[in-house]
Amino acid sequence: MDWTDVLSIFKEAGVITLIVTALMLCAEALDYALKGRLTRTLKGGSGSVALSSLLGAVPGCAGGYFSVSLYSRGMFSFGALLAMMISTTGDEAFLMLALFPKKALVIFAALALLGIVVGLIYDATGKHFIASARSDTFPETASNLRGRLLHVLPHALRVFEWTFFIMLVVGFASRRWDVAAWIASHPAIGIIAAIVVGMIPQSGPHMAFVSLYAQGVLPLPVLIASCIMQEGHAGLPLLSADRAAFFRGKAIKAALALLISVSMTVLGL
Repeated sequence: MDWTDVLSIFKEAGVITLIVTALMLCAEALDYALKGRLTRTLKGGSGSVALSSLLGAVPGCAGGYFSVSLYSRGMFSFGALLAMMISTTGDEAFLMLALFPKKALVIFAALALLGIVVGLIYDATGKHFIASARSDTFPETASNLRGRLLHVLPHALRVFEWTFFIMLVVGFASRRWDVAAWIASHPAIGIIAAIVVGMIPQSGPHMAFVSLYAQGVLPLPVLIASCIMQEGHAGLPLLSADRAAFFRGKAIKAALALLISVSMTVLGL
């Protein structure tokens, strides 16, 4: 990896940070204009879980960014955040639509439904219903809009720091490890590989599973495990906002991915 690659990663991290920051600013401005009614409306209820899952199902990472922003703001419960983490397939959704469009749409719909069900079940337990208090929690009753918007800036800096660091590490590792070739040579442990690789909070690693499935190298259960595990670049701002939530979500998704993919294998799907 040379300085050109580092500069490219720096620029991409900057773009992601700008998108996340813009969405957070929009949420702050809208909530201020509505005098806090947006926050009170989204806190709790099945509507926020369904909305978050649908945002995640939209191809690309923007919907995931928005869900993370609302969770960080305290507008979304952890169940709603989890619904997004399950339903989204990040930028790889576009490749899936190009290679196997009909199956891709069925997978998107199934993941969105799974996200809603799991999110509602999680929230029904009453545990971690709303984002836990953090040092960067956004002020609920800021006296002016300027104060609320300025409060976003320190969080934006943390988003950039985490995004740049993770992307730099992944970029360095990908130069030394051919993920696609390794998975293709170890089909028997494809599900475990999908779960392990899916821990990486970035679009890209999932691309190998999509491509290998389209080529007929991997079975459908492995692709499903990969789809459940990854959430595109949306995991990057979540890491900066609430690392505990990131790893809690990943652990739940790993259990789901293992249970569903093994069940599909047993049923011969």
